[in-house]
Amino acid sequence: MSKFFEHYKTTEYELLGKTFTLTNITLRYKFKQNLMKNLYNFYDYTLTDGERLDHVADMYYGSSRYVWVIILANDMIDPQFEIPRTYSEFRKYLTNKYGTWTNVVNGVHHYEKIAIYKDEFKVTDLNPPLIINEETWNNLKDEERKIVTNLEYEQNLNESKRKIKLLDSRQLGLVVELVESVFE
Repeated sequence: MSKFFEHYKTTEYELLGKTFTLTNITLRYKFKQNLMKNLYNFYDYTLTDGERLDHVADMYYGSSRYVWVIILANDMIDPQFEIPRTYSEFRKYLTNKYGTWTNVVNGVHHYEKIAIYKDEFKVTDLNPPLIINEETWNNLKDEERKIVTNLEYEQNLNESKRKIKLLDSRQLGLVVELVESVFE
């Protein structure tokens, strides 16, 4: 990931009598709106368990040094936490967060009211469900309520990070040129 910051400006910073050269990570580049608006410039991609962005960049763009293109295309601030955790990392993270695996599996994260549309032919679940308190949940019919466990909530959150956008490789040269000109 060190190549991500190669075009960023550096600054000297003095602390406790020592001078450090720091990269100004507060700079951000955003793809031009016309590039973002054209859906044909991007492809949907689903990360597999343990797949890293630098490997995807290498596979798709021919070099892992273009990982920053994936980061920018997906407007990621902290890529380490914006891609899905592997199964073992995920399990370790959850146990640490909720104390025990029993709390992960059995603990209630929140309650939901399921909005249901009924007609004479079918019953349809309208999304998204409403998050409600336990007292309201207790007063609903079984088909209108749902308990979401810590595990379900965290799994949905982790899985939502699998879908990313990849810039069409034919646009790579243009984007590299634009980014380099911005940081010169």
